[in-house]
Amino acid sequence: MTAARDTNPSRIRPFDNSTLAQLPEYQRAAEALNYLVHAAYSTKTRMSQDQWLTAVRDLTAAIPFMDCCLDCGRATPPAALTKIDNSGWMQPTYKCHPCNNTWTCGWSTAAPNHL
Repeated sequence: MTAARDTNPSRIRPFDNSTLAQLPEYQRAAEALNYLVHAAYSTKTRMSQDQWLTAVRDLTAAIPFMDCCLDCGRATPPAALTKIDNSGWMQPTYKCHPCNNTWTCGWSTAAPNHL
């Protein structure tokens, strides 16, 4: 039996982001993700395309739950989220790289609703 050939290893799918793409922030977000993938590559952080897409999806889903570093005030996205309890409460871990601070903060998953 021959394994099925993956005809789309990039996992790209048809999409139309033309409304968002009109915003300059869309271009800046793409550039930031491009920098991130190159930084991961330069540090020999290896992941599959599926792992990369999962990490980016998780990052974007966590943006409404950013918290500020108590030392520098920098808004920081969660670095890790290991558990969401049955009541919809989560406690992500944050890391501010400039200050090297690490902390947790509790959130209800229903708290932010930005879009």
